[in-house]
Amino acid sequence: MPLGDGVNEEIKLVKVEYWRQIKKPTLPQYLYRRAVKEAMASIKGQDGITVNPKTGNPIPISALAAREALKGLTTEQILAEHPNWKEDYERDVKQ
Repeated sequence: MPLGDGVNEEIKLVKVEYWRQIKKPTLPQYLYRRAVKEAMASIKGQDGITVNPKTGNPIPISALAAREALKGLTTEQILAEHPNWKEDYERDVKQ
């Protein structure tokens, strides 16, 4: 269909369907997502805006606190702090 003035063009709609297979998260993904969830729950309710010390741009206080809470965090550190999360992973994901 060539481009034109839009007066004589016919619009054709095509229905596209697809299926998505949901993959279960790996242990590192599960651990990091849970750590993020826990960190965000601990800073919930913080409101206001501060200045990002690196860029000087305004940033929500909660976003800055979350970044600091998760800075340099690895799955090995998470697992060392919360060894029972591996059991939770096996129970929740491997069902």
